[in-house]
Amino acid sequence: MKSIFAHVLFFISIVDFLCVFCKKKKYATYPEVVSRATTFLPRVQGKTCLLKPDGGPCRAEIIMYYFDPATMACSTFTWGGCQGNGNRFDSREQCLDRCLTKPNQRGSRPQWCSLSFDYGFCFGALERWYYDHLWKVCKKTIYSGCGGNKNNFYNQEQCESICRFGKGPIPIQTTERGGMKKVLIINPWDTTPRRGRDQTAGVSSKVNNTTSAG
Repeated sequence: MKSIFAHVLFFISIVDFLCVFCKKKKYATYPEVVSRATTFLPRVQGKTCLLKPDGGPCRAEIIMYYFDPATMACSTFTWGGCQGNGNRFDSREQCLDRCLTKPNQRGSRPQWCSLSFDYGFCFGALERWYYDHLWKVCKKTIYSGCGGNKNNFYNQEQCESICRFGKGPIPIQTTERGGMKKVLIINPWDTTPRRGRDQTAGVSSKVNNTTSAG
């Protein structure tokens, strides 16, 4: 009887030891794994690309493209020819270029956009953004407050306007007037208001040069 009791105690002690070992070893939870994985996936640019396709009230049958955030791809839908929303594009290429984060070749990208993020050497915890040249996206990070390098931005818009799009003019707004498209070409470094000209209809309208990459 004593021998059986001793064996039971020995078995319990082994189980306790293994449980202590398991508690010390921390495994990532499912949400943590998902969070880490999605950090490196292409991200959707702007709220417009999250809108459902809207055919509008008119009765024309024009095949257009919209971005589907569920599949991260562009699909066709029928547009009536008026109204609707901004999630509407002439081609699949235009749709993907507008809605998925990817490098844009409209201008030259500064060499320091390829630098790895440098945390610095102070003890602060400031929210900053940096450009990941391997994944071609801007990512949020923490900055110590001093030191580091030029690959360090106050917000996502600033990071994308300089490193993802590259230097030089980039289109930031497309609207329609009288069935004609108007594209405003804005320099991301120029924040002074000016008058933009409708390149198709010759109609001027007051615009602001501040970029909005999201």
